[in-house]
Amino acid sequence: MIRLRQVRSDDGTIGILTLGFTVLALMLILVVSAASAVHLTRLRLTNLADELAQDAADAVDAGGYFASPGADAAALDLATAAMTSAVQRHVHERGVDNLEGVHLVSVETLDDSTASVTIEVTVYPLFGVEALMPFADGITLRATGQARSF
Repeated sequence: MIRLRQVRSDDGTIGILTLGFTVLALMLILVVSAASAVHLTRLRLTNLADELAQDAADAVDAGGYFASPGADAAALDLATAAMTSAVQRHVHERGVDNLEGVHLVSVETLDDSTASVTIEVTVYPLFGVEALMPFADGITLRATGQARSF
């Protein structure tokens, strides 16, 4: 007598495979969206640093500051104070463009006509994803904007 082998049914095994690929796809989407959020925040921070540097460069008193080619340290302190107040006025009047937690690191003059503004913010890109746990303490983004006063 010939005995035929019984064919096993594959019912239910494709469900586990589908569930695994779905979880993998969701993890990938969350990681990419977190990376995109950090990148967009970096672009906004760079734009804000450029705006603040432009305001700082416009705050330099061209008549008093550039009158003598060799400005002394007191003139540099006055220029730095004027630039810092212009940056603080910009932040107070216009806000920080939906970037909460932005800290002003430095406002300085690099030479006789260039203002440099450095700001930073800490971003927390978690979304509850375990793959992003190394970044649980946040990612500190720092941007420096420079503008020249003519």
